[in-house]
Amino acid sequence: MSGLFGSFDRTGASDVAKDLYYGVFSLQHRGQESAGIAVNNDGTFLSHKQMGLVSDIFDEITLSALTGFCGIGHARGGSDKAMGTDGIQPVLIKSRVGNIGIACDSVILNGDKIRDELKNLGAIFQSGTDSELILSLFSRNRISTDDCEHAILNMMKEMNGVYSMIFMTDNKLIGVRDPYGLRPLVLGKKGERYFLSSESCALDAIDAEFIRDIEPGEIISISKEGITSLFYSDDADRVKNGHVCIFEYVYVARPDSIIDGTEIFESRYKAGQALAKEKPCDCDLVIGAPDSGNAAALGYADSLGVPYGMGLLKNRYVGRTFIKSTQGQRELAVRMKFSVLKSAVKGKRICIVDDSLVRGTTTKHIIRFMRDNGAKEVHLRLASPEVRFACCYGVNADKVQDLPAHTKTDDEICEMIGADSLGYISLPSLKASLSGIHCGQCSACFDGDFLAGKNEGGEE
Repeated sequence: MSGLFGSFDRTGASDVAKDLYYGVFSLQHRGQESAGIAVNNDGTFLSHKQMGLVSDIFDEITLSALTGFCGIGHARGGSDKAMGTDGIQPVLIKSRVGNIGIACDSVILNGDKIRDELKNLGAIFQSGTDSELILSLFSRNRISTDDCEHAILNMMKEMNGVYSMIFMTDNKLIGVRDPYGLRPLVLGKKGERYFLSSESCALDAIDAEFIRDIEPGEIISISKEGITSLFYSDDADRVKNGHVCIFEYVYVARPDSIIDGTEIFESRYKAGQALAKEKPCDCDLVIGAPDSGNAAALGYADSLGVPYGMGLLKNRYVGRTFIKSTQGQRELAVRMKFSVLKSAVKGKRICIVDDSLVRGTTTKHIIRFMRDNGAKEVHLRLASPEVRFACCYGVNADKVQDLPAHTKTDDEICEMIGADSLGYISLPSLKASLSGIHCGQCSACFDGDFLAGKNEGGEE
């Protein structure tokens, strides 16, 4: 998954770049492979993007050169399918209808078919990325429509997949959320400056007001004339019938974000409480696997009445291991990322609460670290159900052979990761922890219900 941020100043002030920087920086947890910012300087599009972290790519000199009244930013996660510089966003093109830029968080399931059709019509592609495909499809539709919004609407009808996108044109900032609402996107405001962001935490970073979530299938357009919306469907229940990815609440989103009416920290805390009722553990100390397991661990410990404490130390200079591109990268990152507080765990029965177990790479190393540093027992509790199905919507595990829960029993997984016991929260309890949510959830990785379809030839 990726982090998107966009800004439009309706007064024409040309200093949006710093807001874009802080916005993308706040979304760094969604992608740590590359980042970029592009701005509209009175019709001239300027951009700067590189591999690496946001703080390493931009400085005062770079940002001062990116003057513009409108802009888009992107933080990209790792992917086996678009590694290297080809996948760096935003992507800019010059078309017959003007300049167009895009930052997207997407998986287009019928992308290969669309690409072949466009090639037969004379289109030229330099990469296999969704962003280039979407821009080409948008440009073709824009020629035959009266405005950008209807070009996007026609484009959405041709695409199968999940996505949030922010377009920048010569005079507009346009946000798009897929008809299922799997990818989050929110609207914010500060004075006459409007923002689109993957998560609300980025709005907090720039002291902007959260207005609302973009609705599933909504095309929201921001210009100097005002804000308008066009919808993929006339269904009055499109919000209620939406299906935001449940992994946003389990792992992806930052704890201080609010997505579709639910506070991430609160939902994880409640999941931990429910986990304690369903899968209690006779232990001396509850430890959260930092950072995404901490809230659930606190809820678990409070519900059991067992001390919650520090046992794992995290190197803050190592990024999220789950979104690394390759297995080798993930294993190296885990070894660099964690260390154990020996005095806290020695001779004790430890219960580690983590957000999920996907491949088991991180968990196996953590449990070994605990035992090497004197833990008497190490138990594992997961604040999400068994990940049994390979997700083709962006969760970085798209092969069933990567998923222990698809083929192994709990006892076999315990042996594989070296735990004394293992317990998962049930899917109904996880969903019940999302109190206040406005829409439904996609839980395909847990139940195999791939509502948006699957890749052609893909496997569960």
